[in-house]
Amino acid sequence: MCYNYTAMKKLVYIIQAPPFWLKNPPLSLIYLRNYLEKKGIATGIIDLNINLFTRTNQTVANWLTLNKEFEKNLFALTEKHYPEILEDVYSKIKSADFVGFSLTKRNSHFSFSLAEKIKSNFPNKKIIFGGPEVLSLERKGKLDPRYYWVIGEGEMAFENIITDGKNKILRYQELADLDHLPFYDFAGLDASNYSKTLPLFSLRGCPHQCSFCSERLLYKKVRQHSVKYMLRQIKLLKAKYQTNSFVFLDSLINYRKTWLKNFCQSLINDNFQINWEAQIRVDKKIPLELAKLMKSSGCYNLFVGLESGSDKMLKKMNKGFDSANALSFFETLNKAGLHFEISLIFGYPGENEQDFQETLSFIKKHKKLIPKIAQANPFSDYLNAYPVQGESLKQAKQRVEKFLALVKKEKIRYTKSFINNLIY
Repeated sequence: MCYNYTAMKKLVYIIQAPPFWLKNPPLSLIYLRNYLEKKGIATGIIDLNINLFTRTNQTVANWLTLNKEFEKNLFALTEKHYPEILEDVYSKIKSADFVGFSLTKRNSHFSFSLAEKIKSNFPNKKIIFGGPEVLSLERKGKLDPRYYWVIGEGEMAFENIITDGKNKILRYQELADLDHLPFYDFAGLDASNYSKTLPLFSLRGCPHQCSFCSERLLYKKVRQHSVKYMLRQIKLLKAKYQTNSFVFLDSLINYRKTWLKNFCQSLINDNFQINWEAQIRVDKKIPLELAKLMKSSGCYNLFVGLESGSDKMLKKMNKGFDSANALSFFETLNKAGLHFEISLIFGYPGENEQDFQETLSFIKKHKKLIPKIAQANPFSDYLNAYPVQGESLKQAKQRVEKFLALVKKEKIRYTKSFINNLIY
């Protein structure tokens, strides 16, 4: 893919600042770049996160572990020890009309520091912030009027800012049909810096309303690519990058069972021979035949958000299922030979000792049905919906430690790096 910037009417650069996930290319930037290019807006992307990580002596664990001091000091450290990386950014954006940032909680310090430096060096440049952290900042009343802000998905909003620019805050400008998006590759990025397991999105939004999850506030509508579109996208990536390994970043791969059945059957019929993993929602009515079809199509792992073994807490979280439903679902996955991992949340508001013990009991009793614990964390109030209570967080951390002791005692497999990985 080659971009002729001189033939287009404006130039935009979108930056993924550090620290951020290292495994996959920044797909949100790639979607934006391809969409804007199709609209005649020259767009470059800079994965500053991977560029800086590959130049430092930081370990992956240090880079991905929540650490406020590290995040706060990373820009100053970069200016001092790796100024050439920032100079490269300034050189690239020199002719740009707009500079965009994908904002998360962790990269906020770096993003805002870099934005201030850009404003100082190039006062006339217009800066756009998108990404999940913008929603949180709006809820706190902290949207700086000097900048443009995008809440929700970015394609149409970025286009409107660039071509119009009258409104400083754009909310929920959502594409009606995802199949109108251009197919993507990772042009402009060094694919060797990332995992050979390539990322896919078939879905935007989530039809469910889990009360702890911010995604329910990031989208208004749920939309999904057609099976035909996804097959063409996978073929393109498979051929270009010589890989058979893919990961769906969707909130749930089983949004529509008919879609999932057709997708898996098409992979088999067309002899795709890929391996894929995804997140899946507990569904007590999932047919065993569908689970077996997933396995046959190349599914090798599923991430399941169980969150609790207490029916009271599952109801408070608005999960839409109970522990018996989860048990039935796990049994079906096991019968189909599908490997899966579960996540758990401790200390959700309203959880008492009895609820906690019910979760421990559920895990211990059904440990032979649960191949692995993917994640266990104290509840994090991303939406600022609950009063800050230091004592409750302390108790939640203690419960994670007690749970970890049980997991070790019962010899249940777990991912060490994803225990307590979502709190500072």
